[in-house]
Amino acid sequence: MADQNVPQNVENEQDPGASTQMFRAFVNEAETEAKTEPKLNGRVLAIIGAAVVLIAVIAAIAVL
Repeated sequence: MADQNVPQNVENEQDPGASTQMFRAFVNEAETEAKTEPKLNGRVLAIIGAAVVLIAVIAAIAVL
C-alpha cells in the first residue's frame, strides 16, 4: 500500500519551466551576439573598394 504514493517515472519528468528559462537564456544570448557584430564586414568593404577602383579606371580612360 505504501508503494502507491511513490511516483513511477521520477527520472523521465521534465520541468517545463526550466526549458522555458533555458530558451529565454538562449534567445538573450543570440541578441547580444547580434548587437556586437560590425555593421560593415570585410566582403562589403572589398566590393565597395573594387567599385571605387573600377570607377577611377573608367574615369581615367574617359579623360584620355
